Amino acid sequence: MQTIALFISSILLLIQVDLSSVRAQFQASEQSQEHTLKLVNTLKDYKGSNAVLLAYQGASIAMQAKFETERKTKKTLFIEGVKNLEKAVQTAPKDVEIRLIRLIIQENTPKILKYKSNIEEDKKMIVSNYSSQSAVVKKEISTYAKRSKLFTAAELRTVTK
Repeated sequence: MQTIALFISSILLLIQVDLSSVRAQFQASEQSQEHTLKLVNTLKDYKGSNAVLLAYQGASIAMQAKFETERKTKKTLFIEGVKNLEKAVQTAPKDVEIRLIRLIIQENTPKILKYKSNIEEDKKMIVSNYSSQSAVVKKEISTYAKRSKLFTAAELRTVTK
C-alpha cells in the first residue's frame, strides 16, 4: 500500500513540475523579480530525484537572492541555491544542461561572492558535448551563448549550428 501511495505521489509531482515550463520560466526569470519568484514558487516544494530540476531549483533560489534587500537573507538564499546546484552537478556530473545552468549562474554572480571557479570547465564541457545534445538543450545552449560574454567566436560557431 505504501508503495502505491509513493508511486502516485511521485507521478503527481512530475505532473506538477514540467521541465519544459521550468526551462521557459528560467529564461524569463532573468528579466524580472516577478518571473524569478514564479520559478521559485514552481520549484519550492520539489523533492524529487531529477538532477536537472534540482539544478533549476538551486539556480532559482540563488537568483532570488539578488532581489532581497537584507544582507543576511541574500547570503542565506544564495548559499542554499548554490548548495542545490552543486548537489545536482555531483549527482549528474556529465549532464550538459546542468553545467549550462551553473555556467549561467556563475557568469551572472558578482565577483565578491567568489562563485566563478567552474566557468571554464563548464564552458568546455558544453562546447565539446554540444553535438550530442537533444534539440531542446541545443536551443538552450545556443540562446544563452549568443548573449553571453564568455564564448569565443569559434565556440559560438560550434554552439549555434
